[in-house]
Amino acid sequence: MRTNIISYLFIVGLISLTMFACTVDDGDSKITPNQSSFLDNTAELIFSSYQTFNSSVNELNNSIDSLSIRPNSTTLSEARKNLKTAYLNWQQVSFYEFGPAKTASLKSSLNVFKTDTTQILANITSGNYNLDQISMKDAKGFPALDYLLHAKSDTAILNQLISNGNTRDYLKAISNDIKVKVNQVVNGWNTYKNDFKTAMGTDIGSSTGILINSLNLHFEQFFRDNKIGIPLGIRSSGIPRPDFVEAIYGQYSVELAVENLKAMKTLYLGGSGSGLDDYLIASEASELNTRILSQIQLIEMKLNILSDPLTQQIQTNSTQVKEAYDEMQKLIVLWKVDMPSRLGVLITYQDNDGD
Repeated sequence: MRTNIISYLFIVGLISLTMFACTVDDGDSKITPNQSSFLDNTAELIFSSYQTFNSSVNELNNSIDSLSIRPNSTTLSEARKNLKTAYLNWQQVSFYEFGPAKTASLKSSLNVFKTDTTQILANITSGNYNLDQISMKDAKGFPALDYLLHAKSDTAILNQLISNGNTRDYLKAISNDIKVKVNQVVNGWNTYKNDFKTAMGTDIGSSTGILINSLNLHFEQFFRDNKIGIPLGIRSSGIPRPDFVEAIYGQYSVELAVENLKAMKTLYLGGSGSGLDDYLIASEASELNTRILSQIQLIEMKLNILSDPLTQQIQTNSTQVKEAYDEMQKLIVLWKVDMPSRLGVLITYQDNDGD
């Protein structure tokens, strides 16, 4: 009887130890179930965002074709409206610069600003250009369309389109280049999303590692710096450079920044599914998650105080722009240092600005 009791207690103890190891182990065993749900949900969230973006790019391309065939106030207005919609939808996916997007160099193909207006005009004059050349990265994409559709008065733009076939051709070439690149990425995600879902763990080649690195790189260099810091003068010894704002001619720079932050927040929360917030909570980092959400809310508040055009805001009330920048800086510590540390992710990209 004593032997049976000892055997029973041994088995119960063994089962308990096994259950304990599966729930609190420092390795992947504790968070692997949550990670699987997180990767499944994130892959579908990204793919859905790309599909929405792709649809808006196709609409933009159609409206550019219509404007080129029949340049008038109606087709110009429609092209501008669709440009803004596509530009806003770009903010939903711009920080996923990995997988198919990295292969297509999507970010450098679609949104290098400020745009090189001298190169654009030279291309139009010559009618001879190759938009796939690296030297053309700041003479195409959304910033180039922004220039061609907004930089002059409606009458001047329409007269140019009517009288100059090269202008029409260049406008269509830029729009088609965007369409081809985005379609390529969406088609790539049809198969890549399965690879993304199955690349478990948190090492350099894992989906979680790639995603967190991509998110941080974008937030630090392309959101904080390019959208706000560089125009404000943070990288030029305090001398403002308002001509470097995004969508400078359409004058909806702040709106794009707000949309971009909103999209990154959606990724963090996982939309209606499992997100990085759940991942942190499962890793016993609820307090860090609370701090991150509070900081995102502060950035949202500071950005919503700003108004377009951002160029004017920088020149007349730079203090409010600087306050928004400062709150962005605080989130970097949480996202780039604390969150990767808790999840076992190594930040692999290089930041050479001393921050």
